[in-house]
Amino acid sequence: MHWSFIIITILSSFGILWSSAEFYSSVDKMSIVMDFEVKMLENMQKFIGKNQNKLNYIKERLSEYEREREEAMGQGPVYFENPVNKYLLNKRLTVDWERLENVLQYKEGEKTLKRIENTIVNTTELDGALEGVLRLHDVYRLNASDIASGLLQGVQYDVQFQARHCFDLGMKALDIEFPKLAYAWFMEALRRSSNDENINKLDIELAIASTKLKLGDVKGANATFTELVSLHPHNEKVAKIFEEFAKTSIGQPEYTVDYSTEHFPPPEDIQTAPRHDLFKFTCSGLLKKQPREERELRCGYLVETHPFLWIAPIKVEELNHNPLLVVFYDVLSDKEIETIRQLTKEIERATVMSNKGNIVSSVRTSQFQFIPVTRHPILATVDRRVEDMTNLNMKCSEEHQFANYGIGGQYSEHHDYFDFPESYLTTGNRIATVLFYLSDVEQGGGTAYPQMKQLVMPKKGAAAFWYNLHASGKFDVRTLHGACPIIVGSKWVQNRWIREIDQMDRRPCYKFDDSLYH
Repeated sequence: MHWSFIIITILSSFGILWSSAEFYSSVDKMSIVMDFEVKMLENMQKFIGKNQNKLNYIKERLSEYEREREEAMGQGPVYFENPVNKYLLNKRLTVDWERLENVLQYKEGEKTLKRIENTIVNTTELDGALEGVLRLHDVYRLNASDIASGLLQGVQYDVQFQARHCFDLGMKALDIEFPKLAYAWFMEALRRSSNDENINKLDIELAIASTKLKLGDVKGANATFTELVSLHPHNEKVAKIFEEFAKTSIGQPEYTVDYSTEHFPPPEDIQTAPRHDLFKFTCSGLLKKQPREERELRCGYLVETHPFLWIAPIKVEELNHNPLLVVFYDVLSDKEIETIRQLTKEIERATVMSNKGNIVSSVRTSQFQFIPVTRHPILATVDRRVEDMTNLNMKCSEEHQFANYGIGGQYSEHHDYFDFPESYLTTGNRIATVLFYLSDVEQGGGTAYPQMKQLVMPKKGAAAFWYNLHASGKFDVRTLHGACPIIVGSKWVQNRWIREIDQMDRRPCYKFDDSLYH
């Protein structure tokens, strides 16, 4: 495998130490997974030694696993930036293991078997990874057949999905209410079922019929079920599901479904779409500025905000004037980024803030860490540079936040300002944001600003800057933004959220409501 995207991740339980760990939400954490597989392979070796005459089948599987591991070792750390590799590794440790378990149930190797079981992935990891793949399918409007063949946005990777993989994705798509995507994955599973002994073709066909009903295609579902009943007249499972269909379909409205496309078309006037759809359309490139909207934008060197910049001007590009959005380039060196990255050894699942406190949410699939500026001199250096770039006071800025995104990792559309006063009574609201990119990303992973019709792609050492508030202090709703899902690669970012307090000499507050004039 030579890919950087796809279905499944790794272990959230390894003995007591890893019982609460999570891996799928961070590409960086995936490197830990290989240690788990090493231990699993070692225990399998011992088990085979004790059951030499009984385990020929297990030996064949072990040989297959070791070939995969050798390939991973040959590729080095890049292996973990490939989501498909993560998926297949997870697959080996979950579904494939369940098939092996019946063979392994021999009393003589009971202790060894127990050690192996301790390294099996938690199903939560599997679900998270599956949802990550479907997120890519949905947001970037990809085709299931292309994904299954290793073709992502025109780039071909050396990978092929089996029918079982496609079926699993279809079932997860149904579970999270993406019936159109589910239908596409089931049809792809059906096309590949003749070459996959791990899937029953009838299960796929039943799933297709049920999905048609979910889409409102009652007539199509009825035709498929009727055909299956005629082909399998004595199959109790088919009879039972058909009976349930007959009951639930009574009185259900009939819709015409366009099966030629896997995605619902955008509205004629794309800017009338719901907020979340606008975010997705920006990520996929459907929503973007027209040339006439870009003609007043410039790029050049920043020298005005601090005298030091006359000696070392900063490269800056204007992406939007109202509200302001700019990108500063080459503001962090590779050496500085390496120093910063050494500080991020304790990342954990990211949360989102709400009026109920910090909560884990599927809208933010990443892992993060907050680090105070006093932890290392490099962080104070970064803050001085932020002051030079923005001409804002960093005394009341929040702790440095670092984040790494996992399989299909994203942070759905949101505003950085707080809309519940208890979060900003002391130091004020978040007046501005500086978002540093600490890595390049091979495919996907941009920052989308739907109201500005702008997509900023990660560039190592660069930083995006915008104000979250109008000069009057009112929320600027136009700063809605989000992190698009990663297709290939590992994305590291550093957030500097700057508070309102002590900014009056830098950005004076208007006495009138300037939000009314935009």
